[in-house]
Amino acid sequence: MKKNRVKILVIVYVFVLSSLALGWYPEERNCYIAGTAADVKILTDNLCILGENQSLFQQGVRATDPGERKAGEHLDETSRREARAVRPEVKYHVRGLVLDKKDCGILERIVEAEAGDQTVKGRILVANVIINRMKSEEFPDTVRGVVFAPGQFSPVSNGSYYRVRISDETREAVRRMLKGEDYSEGALYFMYRAGSTAANAAWFDRDLNRLFRYGCHEFFR
Repeated sequence: MKKNRVKILVIVYVFVLSSLALGWYPEERNCYIAGTAADVKILTDNLCILGENQSLFQQGVRATDPGERKAGEHLDETSRREARAVRPEVKYHVRGLVLDKKDCGILERIVEAEAGDQTVKGRILVANVIINRMKSEEFPDTVRGVVFAPGQFSPVSNGSYYRVRISDETREAVRRMLKGEDYSEGALYFMYRAGSTAANAAWFDRDLNRLFRYGCHEFFR
């Protein structure tokens, strides 16, 4: 395509030069141009610009003079920089699950709300339970679905989930969990006995299998 365009420009160029040498220009244009060196230069420049404009037009850029061409090139470069600035969304792979940044934010907040006064290992355990539930057919398969399931986590019910300030220890706990640390033995539940009602504690003891205790939490499956 480019070669054909060049051929056409050459033919037009030769025709114009021939016309100027004869001192002739098409009468229907109602003008006469003397074949001077200055005229030849002007026409040559115009032909070059015509070729450049055609090329830019095919690239989706319109430019009719050097100023506009420069502006078009600037916009094109800006678009390229913006495209380079776009980064793919970060994904975290843990035990066959794929989590994104929003999932991690929810995890950090529920871990802080449930175990913000525990050791880093105690916080990892709470995060482990969330992941275990996602992998279980008994629970939703998303972080949001697990955490916001009705009646499952008291910080969501009482609103403390939304008020906590996430600590560096909690961020570390979630980060280590995402790298594969798991101490949960498959636990799907945990309970803070001192903060539970008698009926709730009785349900845990009666209907679930107690696995172990760590810190203030007891873990069940």
